[in-house]
Amino acid sequence: MKNRYDISEAQRSINAYPDQPEGLCLRVYTSRLIGSEADLVLQGGGNTSVKCRVTDILGEEKDIIYVKGSGWDLGSIEPQGFPGLD
Repeated sequence: MKNRYDISEAQRSINAYPDQPEGLCLRVYTSRLIGSEADLVLQGGGNTSVKCRVTDILGEEKDIIYVKGSGWDLGSIEPQGFPGLD
């Protein structure tokens, strides 16, 4: 696999989802890179995840694990495709 990670594209992903944790935005970007490699995934399948520190609605900091949900295509996944688990 050729390294196609582009820092400016990664930053665009962060900017595109200002209400989401930066780590999740970067996982969306890297998941799409992986999902676009036909030699790595079958029909958009596969699993990716990331752990982020977020502030909940009560103002408490928590570690949340975002895991790619079933049915989402890695090549076109959005932040909503990663449910958060605490």
